Order: sequence, then C-alpha cells, then structure tokens
Amino acid sequence: MSAAQVTFLFADGLGRTETAPAGERLTEVAERAGLLLLMDCSAGQCGTCVAHLVSGTVVLEDYDRAVLPDSDRLDGMILTCVARTQGSCVVEFSYDSVDASADPAPAFPGRVIACEPVADEIWTLRLQVDAPFEFLPGQYVRLRPEIDAPWRSYSMANAPGESELTFYVRIVPGGAFSTWLTERARPGAIVDIDGPRGVFFLRDEPRPRLFVAGGSGLAPFLSMLKASRPGAKHGPTTLLVGARSGAHLFAAEDLRAAQAADPDLVVRRFVERGDRSDCEAGFPTAGLTAGAVDPAARVYVCGPPPMVDAAREAVERAGLSRSDLLFERFS
Repeated sequence: MSAAQVTFLFADGLGRTETAPAGERLTEVAERAGLLLLMDCSAGQCGTCVAHLVSGTVVLEDYDRAVLPDSDRLDGMILTCVARTQGSCVVEFSYDSVDASADPAPAFPGRVIACEPVADEIWTLRLQVDAPFEFLPGQYVRLRPEIDAPWRSYSMANAPGESELTFYVRIVPGGAFSTWLTERARPGAIVDIDGPRGVFFLRDEPRPRLFVAGGSGLAPFLSMLKASRPGAKHGPTTLLVGARSGAHLFAAEDLRAAQAADPDLVVRRFVERGDRSDCEAGFPTAGLTAGAVDPAARVYVCGPPPMVDAAREAVERAGLSRSDLLFERFS
C-alpha cells in the first residue's frame, strides 16, 4: 500500500498534514509533523487521546471498550494511540493546536503574480510560493500584505499541491486588505501566508454532493472541483452559485472546464437582480427544495451569514439533518 496523507485538524482551525507509510501509528505521524498529541497511557486504556476520524480509515489495535464504546466508534471516534494508518485520512481534535505542545508552522512568503478585477466588487489575487502547497480542498489561509497590516482569511481557489495560489477577494470599501489590493498591490510584492486552516473541506465519501456558493464563497468550491479525481467514488455534483447581479459572477472559464471534466456536474446560477438568460432569479438557496435535494447528499455551503442560515433551514425542510451540512461563513 502506498504512502498516505494524514491531516490533523484542531478546534482553532489550524491543521497539519504529514505523509505516512501504511501501518504507522497516528501518534508517530503526529510527532514527525511536530505535534505532541494529548495522551496518557499510550495503550488505549485511558481515552485521553480520543479524536474524530472525519474521513478515511484507520486500523485500531486492542483497546478498552469502556473507554471507547462501540456506539462512539460507529460515530467515527478513535483512540489515536492505538490507531494505525490504512490510507489517507483526516483526524479532528476537540482542543486547540497550542494544546498539542507544538510550535505552529511559520508563515511563509508569497510573491504577487497578478491582481486585477474580474467582476463587480471581486478581484483576483495570484501568489507564487516556493514549493507546492498542500491543503485540503476548501480550506483557507490567512494573508498579511504588509508587516503592520492585520491578517485576513481567504480560501484557495486552486487545486492542492500547486505553487501558484489563487484567491478571489470581495472588495469592501475602506477595508484594509481591499485598499491594499486595489491601490498598492503590484506584481513582485511579498505577502505573508499562514495556514492552511479550517474544517470546511471536501470529504472523500461515496455520496452525492450539493455545493451552495454566495459571492466570493465560490472560491473553495473551485478548489474542490479541481481536486476531484476523474472516476472518484462519489455521486453526482450540483453547484448552486449566487450573485447580486450577472456582473458579479466570475470564474466562468473554470466552471466550464469543470463541467468538461465531469459531465455529471450540474451548475445553476442565481442572481438577485437583473435578467440573464443563463441565470435564475433569486438566491441560490432556492435550489434547496425538497424535490431538488437528494436525501443521500452531503451539502456544502459557503457565503454570507444570512445565506448560510437560510441554507440550514432549507436543508432541514428538505428532510436532511444538520449533520449532512458543512458550512463556512464570511462577513
């Protein structure tokens, strides 16, 4: 069995990914990644190292069933001290990364390749980094364009493992990052990058996928679509894209390429105002009716808080549970 990518996620959104051979204990993988996971007995007898296996599979050695009841195991809980890799997986912990007694991965530089408007209120920012950047499709990083500037969070729109990172930024009048991007950013400028972060990422599971994007919330879905492997074991994918008007829509070429690569991909566009023949009127959550949502689907939502809240209500009305919904809010 080939080497696997093991990702450790923490409650504060920070994550670390490490390559591991099959059969290695997760605690050993974590230590090589610079993490010291919370644990005590190291033999599956105390429960201190319990974590949630978000995706992928592991093999558990002997452990005390009183510490990890079968019902918890069926819900995806594992004991990392007795868990061995069986392939790529994502493991989530209930505590912050600082509690893993690990020094956070240092920020690294990115060089501006291009920055330009691509739609009303939307600019693209492309950064070159020194080495291929690994992350889970859907995750974000923090960017700091100047040493005294505040950090701002943006999702990658490119596929993992590339050395050119693409971001779509909603321009906020008077915003610190928006002002830098539209007035001072130039090719060659250096931007600090910190991450990757976040638990909003594409799950590797054999079920239909329904993506709901509002405005620049389309960015993580572009990454997910680019990372999807041809012939991967998942059901059909539907993407609902919402924008204020047709002039606010972007990434049309990326979406056409995604549809060419996946004939089962359905893209529906919604605009709040104006009239376009290729768009439906209203909000993207209008596509979350009971008849339109596959009850077996996993629903991913990224957009402004009101849209996310509306999506959560629509998902429940369609007969899905909140556990079937993953979401990312941005203001």
